[in-house]
Amino acid sequence: MRKTSRHIREDNPLDSYAPKLFEQHPASSDIGIAIRRGDARLRLQEIRQAEAAVKHQEALNTQINDNIAHEQAEHQLNMQYLIQFGVRADERSQFQQVLEQITEHGGLSLREAANLTHAITQRNGSEDFSGSSLVTSGLT
Repeated sequence: MRKTSRHIREDNPLDSYAPKLFEQHPASSDIGIAIRRGDARLRLQEIRQAEAAVKHQEALNTQINDNIAHEQAEHQLNMQYLIQFGVRADERSQFQQVLEQITEHGGLSLREAANLTHAITQRNGSEDFSGSSLVTSGLT
């Protein structure tokens, strides 16, 4: 199987869509800014395409009466979203806001945007899911 940048990026949702260019151009360069803006724009597109399915699953999860089953369903959705996008489903709104800023200004990689999202979420008192450590340790 031929390894394309698309294939490589799918292995880690926080990798750039253009990894070679990303490595060659720092965040402060014109090309580096353009790459980071493009990565954020593409990531937002993917997130928006997945949003209907996520909202549907959240609606199904609210119908679960058993507390343990409800917690398990929420955890499963968060972990699926983390694997696909690099943040938990309950962080997606904040992540989208960060990515929207990056599409305008550049400056942060997808990984940095996810880490910033985690920091903001934790600062704002969101629940601490053990899966968030994947981004800061295992996926980075």
